[in-house]
Amino acid sequence: MGTTLRAPHPWPHITATLRGPGPHRVAVAYLDHTAPELLSLHAGDQLIVNAARPAVRAHATSPTALARFLDAGVRVLSTPNLHTGLIVTPGQVIVGPASASHSSTLADESALATDDPDAHAAAHVFLDGLDDTTEVDEVFLDSATEIWRIGRVVPLAGIGSSTRIGHDFLPTPVRRMFLRHLGDYTPTAEAEAERTWATSAPETNGPNPRYRTQWLRDDTPGTDRRSRLAPGDVVIRISDDDTCLDPPAVVDTGPVHIPHTRSAVAYRLRSRTDLDPLAVNDAARILAEDGHPNPRVHHDHRVISPGLRAALLRLWKL
Repeated sequence: MGTTLRAPHPWPHITATLRGPGPHRVAVAYLDHTAPELLSLHAGDQLIVNAARPAVRAHATSPTALARFLDAGVRVLSTPNLHTGLIVTPGQVIVGPASASHSSTLADESALATDDPDAHAAAHVFLDGLDDTTEVDEVFLDSATEIWRIGRVVPLAGIGSSTRIGHDFLPTPVRRMFLRHLGDYTPTAEAEAERTWATSAPETNGPNPRYRTQWLRDDTPGTDRRSRLAPGDVVIRISDDDTCLDPPAVVDTGPVHIPHTRSAVAYRLRSRTDLDPLAVNDAARILAEDGHPNPRVHHDHRVISPGLRAALLRLWKL
């Protein structure tokens, strides 16, 4: 192969290379939620990122992506000084983008690929010599998720803010997801007059054309914490005729008791305006092709499998 420059769009080459025989060692400073699709890593591979507090709080490194790599069996390390992209496979070295993100695939990027033995050896020496590395595990992820929630998108050197646009409405990582038949609900004038509705559903950020909110009604809410919706849960709504799935929405507030009913409650959900419903049959086919032959997309249930949760989000490229 020799030495080849891949530009201005090196990601197809990088992704294809990582689908080849491993093991692979990858150091990419920043990740957004699309990184697992760009970096085809599996059990036995190593990923080094910058998931230090400033990077996570600035929404430059996504805990959702870190969780998906861990679920795939990848060993993930974090170091606070990393600001490069380096990919080492058994056959070549690629020096490329410092961000595995959607915006990186759109930008004018470059990557230098070589099979030079000296470069291959030097790349391993560089990776072995990185200081102050921390193992990313469930405890690390819990902390990173909390940091992400209190953070906001701010510029970091070399990282454009467009990498995070459109994903910030989802919790990171998504730990609770439900498929549910839920009816529409409009609070009555009487309910609107009660302070419980006004105080439980503040619009803290004001109107945003990228998102919409809606009240949905659940006539048979779960009787225990595991099956009852709560703020932060992700809900995929099943149509009454079982033919369509609404895009993922996040429970914003609730449950709020509906007046003059025995047990019915309402939830306010927040979703993206640019995502469309999918046919249930199409969703089931895609999920089966993705390794989930029985996703139960016609039935109300909590999605326990992290892999299925990720696959459902991928139906809408989330």
